[in-house]
Amino acid sequence: MIEYQEIIEGNLKAVKDTSDFGSPNKWNLHVKTVNGWYDSVQWMSVWRIQEFFKTKLPVYKEVEKQVDYELE
Repeated sequence: MIEYQEIIEGNLKAVKDTSDFGSPNKWNLHVKTVNGWYDSVQWMSVWRIQEFFKTKLPVYKEVEKQVDYELE
């Protein structure tokens, strides 16, 4: 299970995407607006968003599962 997480540093917030769509290592980058709310600006991989944060973001190990399909 992918856990919800928020990391806030200054005017930036990283929010863990809890779905596994695309990869279990996707995050949403939020930027604080002048009224104090955070706006989502980009969905990105953990390796890209990590460049904006000093806090070490967790990386999920991707366990490969082969799904077999059969015609009914």
